[in-house]
Amino acid sequence: MLAVILEFDVIEGQENDFRAAWVETTEVIYHNFGGLGSRLHKSDDGKFIAYAQWPDLNVYESDHNWSADTNNARERMRATLKTGQPRVLHKLLVDTDLLKNN
Repeated sequence: MLAVILEFDVIEGQENDFRAAWVETTEVIYHNFGGLGSRLHKSDDGKFIAYAQWPDLNVYESDHNWSADTNNARERMRATLKTGQPRVLHKLLVDTDLLKNN
């Protein structure tokens, strides 16, 4: 299992647009590219942090062919970011897992 920690620096006033596009982009990744889902958090400095899970590094790093339809959500999300794309903070292999599902 691989966890990827991403940071999103959203343009002020575009938070709701970002959230909507992030949800759609995450669904595209889940349904098309083998991602296992993600959680979005808001940090104390106002940036958004996502924790995304993947089966392994190979699936995460494989070529993902974004069609025009699926790429639209990703581009809308990127348009809300100050730098135009998220920053990958960490790629973490699970060592010991005590996370509960309830």
